[in-house]
Amino acid sequence: MKKLRLTLNGTVYEVTVEVLEDDEQYVTGSNTMSGLPSSPGAPRPRRAEPVASPAAARAPAPVHAHTAADGSAITAPLSGTVRKVLVQAGSTVEAKTQAFVLDAMKMDTYIYAPHHGTIQEVCVQIGDTVQVGTVLARYRAEG
Repeated sequence: MKKLRLTLNGTVYEVTVEVLEDDEQYVTGSNTMSGLPSSPGAPRPRRAEPVASPAAARAPAPVHAHTAADGSAITAPLSGTVRKVLVQAGSTVEAKTQAFVLDAMKMDTYIYAPHHGTIQEVCVQIGDTVQVGTVLARYRAEG
């Protein structure tokens, strides 16, 4: 049994929870489990098995915005909902500056400015749903 204290909307509740199965493992330097309460009839803790180290996870590549054929617009590289607009008309952006955040399948994706330039018009606002190729902003590329 575990005693827990929960606070919900400012009200404190004290509850007692019966643990039927505990997935927490307590491992000491000798690779044996300890710190688990034992009760009569309870199975003895097993020796922790060594775990192979996972291969190094690759960091996901950043999603860069597409540009219109003439290079004057930042377009959506994926479908989603606009969560943040980080640029405004008249602002100057460098290449790889975060410009927008799109939510696709409950995952935020940062959209970066592909080139140095000046934002002329922001074409979307927070909450808009966009499709692949939707113009997010028009800008004048410099350099």
